[in-house]
Amino acid sequence: MKKVILSALALMVATVGFAQFNDSDVLQVGLLNNSDVDQTGLLNDSDVFQLGIANDSDVDQLGVENQSDVDQRGRLNESDVLQIGADNYSEVDQRGRRNESNVVQLGLDNDSDVYQQGRRNDANTFQLGWSNESDIDQIGRRNDADAIQIGLGNVSDIDQEGRRNDAYAVQVGAFNYAYVHEMGRRNTSTSVQLGLGNWSVTDQHGRRNDSDTWQIGAGNGSWTEQYGRDNDSDVLQVGLLNFSYTHQHGLGHMSTVIQLGAGNTSSVVQHNL
Repeated sequence: MKKVILSALALMVATVGFAQFNDSDVLQVGLLNNSDVDQTGLLNDSDVFQLGIANDSDVDQLGVENQSDVDQRGRLNESDVLQIGADNYSEVDQRGRRNESNVVQLGLDNDSDVYQQGRRNDANTFQLGWSNESDIDQIGRRNDADAIQIGLGNVSDIDQEGRRNDAYAVQVGAFNYAYVHEMGRRNTSTSVQLGLGNWSVTDQHGRRNDSDTWQIGAGNGSWTEQYGRDNDSDVLQVGLLNFSYTHQHGLGHMSTVIQLGAGNTSSVVQHNL
């Protein structure tokens, strides 16, 4: 009987010990690639694939069931991932040269996806809270994207195609949604959402277009389209359920919309002759 009890205890210890294992897989093909993985906790998983020359990956995970996937192909790409908490997920895909990605996720069930193709693109993601989601796609050269999410269930999606485009998205609160699409060169976008259930869409094609959207409150909506060159749009919404639509097509248009209160609606459409 004593042997049976001891055998059962040994099996339980072995089972618990197995369940606590973290998993790390690294595959490097090429020259001078570097990968650093540090995992503390239970059931964390890290996968790193490097193909090329002098790519660098740093993964730090602390907590339970966090997962990181890093895929680098090319030269001198750099990826840094820090996840603290539980059930966070990060995926970084880099193709080309000298692309840089930094991901920090603190909390529960946050999700970050970064895709970079080209040269010298830069993506930065910071998430603090629960079930936030960030998606950054960059194709081209020297594009820059920053996503900051603090709270619950916020969603940010940034797509950049071209050169030297810049996008900055900040969400503080719950269930806010921001989408940014920039195609061309030197377009700039800032989206700031403070509150609950605000949403914004920014679509810019061309060169040197600039869009700034600030939403403070709940349920505000903003849709901005700029096609051409040197167009400028500024939207400020403070309150509840305000809506703004801005469409500018051509050269050098300027639009400023300020909505204070509840249920206001604005539509601005501007074209050159």
